[in-house]
Amino acid sequence: MAILHTRIFQAKPGQAGPLVDHFKAGIEHMNTYGVDWETRICTDYYSGRSDRVLVEWVVEGLGDVDADVAKVMEIPEAAAFLGGWFEQLNNMITHSDADNWTIAD
Repeated sequence: MAILHTRIFQAKPGQAGPLVDHFKAGIEHMNTYGVDWETRICTDYYSGRSDRVLVEWVVEGLGDVDADVAKVMEIPEAAAFLGGWFEQLNNMITHSDADNWTIAD
């Protein structure tokens, strides 16, 4: 059964829009290296805490996430991109919460 890995990122004030763009760029870049996870990005500006961004990935198993990232990190230019990408991500958020759901259909 597939896994839905979700992460809610708490963006710093005013960073939710740029964070969405940041994820879109990251997804596009990962796609060029063969990582094609089904992904959805959602925003919530009207309930709970403001400036939240939810990212969902569908994978066959949680090990796929680690294996795919490790494979991409073996490529020097991809590793350099991701290193900078994660650094910028950390500057845009205060924290994130994760859940892993088994897709039951």
